[in-house]
This record gives sequence, structure tokens and C-alpha cells, in this order.
Amino acid sequence: MRFYNSTRRNKAFFSILLFFYFINSVPAGVPVKIRFSGLDISNDGRALFRVDNYNGVREESALFVSQLVDLSLKQLTAFPGNIDLLENGRMILVRNSFGWTRIPVAGGVPLLFKEYPSFIERSDVSVASTKNAEVSKDGKWLVLLESVSAAYGNLALMDISSGAKTIVASHVEKSDRAFPVRWSPDSRAFIYERDRKLYYYQTPAAQSAAPQVEERRRLIGEGSIACVVWEEGGDFFYINGSTVYRIKGSEIFFRSMYRDFLEIGVPSGTLPFAFDPDFDEFYAAPDANSLLISKANRTNRTLFFYPLGASGGTALPYLQLPEFCSDITALWSPANIITIFTHNGPGQSVYRLNAAALAGVSASFVPLPSPPAAGMDNAALSPDGGRVILWGKKGAVLYDYKSWRRIQSISDAPSYGCIWLGDDFIIGDEKRIERIHINQDNSATRHLICLSSADSVAFEAETNRILAQNNGRWFVTNGRLAWAELQEPVMRPTSLVSGRYRVYLEKQESGIYENLPMIRNITSVGTMPLIRIRDSGVFAGGGDIALCFDLYDDATGLSHVLDALDFFNIKATFFLNGECIRRYPEAARRIADAGHETASLFFAPLDLSSSRYIIDNNFISRGLARNEDEFFAATGRELALLWHPPFYALTPKTKEFALFAGYRTVERDVDPGDAVTRAEALRLGLPFISASGMIEVIMEKKQNASIVPVRLGLLQGGRDTYLYNRIFALLDAIIGAGYSVVPVSKVLQ
Repeated sequence: MRFYNSTRRNKAFFSILLFFYFINSVPAGVPVKIRFSGLDISNDGRALFRVDNYNGVREESALFVSQLVDLSLKQLTAFPGNIDLLENGRMILVRNSFGWTRIPVAGGVPLLFKEYPSFIERSDVSVASTKNAEVSKDGKWLVLLESVSAAYGNLALMDISSGAKTIVASHVEKSDRAFPVRWSPDSRAFIYERDRKLYYYQTPAAQSAAPQVEERRRLIGEGSIACVVWEEGGDFFYINGSTVYRIKGSEIFFRSMYRDFLEIGVPSGTLPFAFDPDFDEFYAAPDANSLLISKANRTNRTLFFYPLGASGGTALPYLQLPEFCSDITALWSPANIITIFTHNGPGQSVYRLNAAALAGVSASFVPLPSPPAAGMDNAALSPDGGRVILWGKKGAVLYDYKSWRRIQSISDAPSYGCIWLGDDFIIGDEKRIERIHINQDNSATRHLICLSSADSVAFEAETNRILAQNNGRWFVTNGRLAWAELQEPVMRPTSLVSGRYRVYLEKQESGIYENLPMIRNITSVGTMPLIRIRDSGVFAGGGDIALCFDLYDDATGLSHVLDALDFFNIKATFFLNGECIRRYPEAARRIADAGHETASLFFAPLDLSSSRYIIDNNFISRGLARNEDEFFAATGRELALLWHPPFYALTPKTKEFALFAGYRTVERDVDPGDAVTRAEALRLGLPFISASGMIEVIMEKKQNASIVPVRLGLLQGGRDTYLYNRIFALLDAIIGAGYSVVPVSKVLQ
């Protein structure tokens, strides 16, 4: 055991005393999310301004122009949070925290997306709105999840051309790992998940051949959306347990109608293990003759190449991925070359299997010699399988897929969206959205679709056209036509007064706005904001919430949680038990390396409120010190002097003994119920709450400075769903309600 650092503990003891003195004098802050800048007024009664919005993930910006006579707004730039193709490739749909807009692929300024709120109608559009939708393959239909509560929404089908909507299903869980919808390749139907069951739905174009029936007669079977994958011919695979079914798209209507008499599909294979839709994934080959199964274990993941119809004695290629790897992307070309991208902490690994070479020979996954730079976390394969574009925080790069030869750098700026359009691709980085064509000599021809942002703005001196500087170059638009590059701009001096109007920025002392653009009509009495103020009450209150992740003796779910926290740029608190540190030292290192606060969960999972144990000062001090030693041995770092007893079983004496040892005791004020197993619920009559139900409980009970525990690991006695598997949805709900997720030490202050 390491030397007992009494000086450290004595200093901590006096710090805690000071903490009690000051605790009530430190106000809880509400995070500022929206800031206005670049205000300028023209002599024809228009005002320019830029909006920067921190949406819980990243800061996004947009340029707006307002007609002061009626305060109408026009958006001029579009941050490419998500990009989809509409109308068979003639338009793109751009989704971000300002809302949804459409832009012609030929180039243009953003157009409001009909029937969907944007920043212009409502300024409380959140990051959740960028994820809760799926566009059909032909770009004519949109399935969207309209929020009704923190964890649930109504699933609606929208005709993009008319804006007409049809409610498909109610009480559908919001997205976490994946949107709960999979479109067919011909865009005539989709599969959706509701209440751990899978159903299909036909678009109106397909209903003439087979009429729509009530939901119960459209049931495919048990499972989540992870259990189904469409193949390019229009059939789909469905895994139930260990059985792989292949279902013809043309037969789904009849097989689901008569599922009491017919199997839902034709059995195509039996896996050597049960498929767990909460943790496992699978991919189908373009020729639909084989699958790639991603099987999760407690701390690692194994990939299995599985030819459909393989005999039981066939030796199949497999890949054991590094411990705690996460965020797997699989590319499968028409030539049957599989490429796997996976993250292992801050690094990235790439593996390849040539499945076409498997006939009669032994083949295996091999690492590619030159993986892309860390930070290029996304990949998209061209339709012909010849090229692949990689993009992310470090920019975008184009590779030849077969040889893995780097063709050229596409962007050095952080890139957020990319989609192939035939042989071309559309890339959106923080500066521009462009259509790029690669010529035979591998040079790139670029066509500007729209600006993503503007570094500075002005009105043109003679014409009052709008000028925007973007990455050192100047562009111009009249507000209706597409942005065009301008070599020698002549700018009108910035002004806040013109004719009847005066505009200015008014600082806000509280709330979600740092400032507001105001307009003053000089010829009459009246001053008002240039934009609509949020009046929904969603952001009333706000403040800080601490999520505490408890690891007892199992680290299952840690990779998913770390991915979610990294996605939202959040630092949280992890309480580690000594048994977990000894079993999974890499888990302790991964948490510490990510910069999260690490605290103590005692050295063993004991109920310290039980009369079976003699709890005294020495017992608590030695238990906490032993946990410190385990953590230091694994990470070379010290635990924070914070703890909570196992299972939050606390007595006044235990709290007193911990304080003497230099530790601040953390108590929860919201119990989501995620430690209750189905067996305990039946045996003890305790309420058993689903993971999405827990999100509802948390959002109902939370308040400023709430401490909310989330338990990681698998529980003996079983659960259908685990809260940590819905961590993206939980964080989205908390941030969308105006709260910041912070380490527990901050809310204690």
C-alpha cells in the first residue's frame, strides 16, 4: 500500500470546512447559448446580423438579414450539421440547431423547409431536431420524430413536395444509437421500432398494390432497429435470437398479415450466439450472400464474417477489436472488400478483409498500414465502391478505396456533412458547402452551393448587396440569388442608423441570450427585438446537473458513455469501485485520460448501512485509502476526495467517518431506478422502469444542482434496457431543457 498522505487529507479537511461556509454564496449559473454580432443597417431599411449558437455539441453560426419595415427575416448561410439529398438529387436538406433549410444543388441561399420550425419562426430549435429524421432514398419522403416528451415522440411521414404529414405511430423512443427507422432502397416502405417491436409501413405510392392495415397486422417481430438491414435488391435481413431471416420486400405485406400461419421470412442461417440488439450490430454484403456481425462483450467487441449457409464446421474470419473500442464504421464495396474503422481512445484503427478471396483459402482481417488522422471519424463509400471520403474535426480527405492510396485533401477545416451524388460528392465544412467533381487527373472541380458561415459582413457601397468574407475571400448576394465570389468588394461603412430606424445590441444579464439585436423606430415611439424571443418556457430555470457514473465490478457500457460525453463536450464524474479498477485497469485509464473527474466508490461493494459490518473510523479510512492505491496503480493519478457509499446506503456515522478521512460525501437527489432488475421487481414489488421511462423520471424530478447517478455494467437478474444505452437521449433532453451537465464537484460548490 502506498504511503498514507496525511498532509493531503488535512488540507482537504479544511477545504471542506471552508466549502460549508461558502456553499450558499456561490450562485448557480445558466449557460449562455446565443450571441449576436456584426449588426449593420443599410440605407434601404435592412439590417444584417450574425448569430452564434452553442447547441450543446458545438458552436454554429448563421447570417441573417431583416426587413425593418415588417421585421421579416431571411437566412443567408447554412451550417452543415447534417446533409441529405432531396428530390432525386436536385436539392439538399441542411439540418442544424437553427432548424431545417433546403438549398438547390446548383447553388442558392437557404430556403425554409415547409412545415418544420426554424430559427426564424422559433428561436428554441435544439440540437435534437438535427437527429430525429430520416430521408427516403429518392429524397421524396421524410420520416420525422416529433417530440411529445423528454424521451418519446410521434413518428410522422411527410411528403416533402407538399408538406402533408401522416402520423404513423405514437410513443416512439427518441434516437440514441440510431434513428428508429430503416428505409427500403426503392423508398416504397420503411421499418420502424416501437416498444421493442418492429413494424413496417408503406408510402402512399405503394398502398395501391397493398392497402395499409392497422399496426398490429404490420408486425414483423420482436427486437430493435438494430435487428434489421435492407439489402440493395429490396429484401431485408431480420435477426431474432440466433436465427437470420431473409424477407422479400414484395412478401412483407402477406407474411405479416398471416404471421400466425407463416414464418415472417425464410431462415437463411443460424448464428453461433444470440444477437443482442442493445449491444450488437450487423451489416449485409452488397450481394446479400454474407453478413458481418459485431458482437459485444463486457469490455471488447469481436467482428465475425458470416457467409449465409455456412456449415457448422467452417472456420470463419474474425477480428478481436482492442479493449473498449467504440464507434465502429463498416464499409462494404461491391467488390466484397470490407473496411472497418474503429476508435480506441483518442486513436483510430482501420482493418480490412477481402471477402472475395475467401473461396477455398484462409483469409483474415489485416490492419491497413496508413490509417487516417484521428479526428476524421466519418466515412462514405462512393456508389461504385472506387473511392471513399473521410471527414471530421481534422478536415476531409479522399482515398482510392481498393489501393488505399490518398488521392487528395478536400478540406482542412472541420467538416460535418458529406454525401455522394453519383460520381461527385457534396461536402460541408465550417466555411462552405460545395459540390466536388474529381477529374481524370485527380484534380478537383469545386462548385459553391452555399456559405456555411461568414467571418465578417457588410453592405456593398453602391448596390446595397450583401457582402460576406469567408476564409479570406469575399462573396456577394442580393439575398435571393446564390453567393458568388467577388474580387474587389467596395464596402459601405458600418452604420447603426438609417432613415427611420436605429439598431443596437442590448446586453442580457440572464437567460440563454448574451445580447439581443434591438430596433428603434425614430419617427414613432417603439423599441423591440429584431427576433422573436423564446416564450415556450422550456429554458425557464436552467442551471447545472451532475451525472455520476457508477462502476462497481463491470465496465459494460463505458465506451458508449465516453462517446456520448465526448460528442457533447461534457466532463462528468465517474465513481469507481476497487473491484472494477482491478478487473478493468484500462477502463480507469480511459476515464482519467478523457479528463473526467474520478471519485471513490469504496474498495468493495458493501452495504455500509447493514448491521452485519462494524463500521468505524478505521474501517472507512482504510477502505477509501485502499481504493486510492488501486486507482494510482492503474493510472498514476489520484482520485478526487469525493465518494459515495456503495448503493448510496448512507448513515450519519459513515458520513462523519468519511469527512474525518478527508472525503466529501456525495448524495443523490434523483434516483432513476436503473439498479432495479426485473427479478427484484417481481420478488420485492419494486417499480420496474424502462430506460426511456427513467429519462422521463429524471427530467420530471431534476432541478438546478441535481445529482443523478447512472449505473454501468450488466445486472444479475436482468434488465430489458439499460439507462446507459440511452445516454445520448438523456443528455439531449437535459441540454435541450437549458441545463449544463457538469462534474459533481461543481454543483457541490
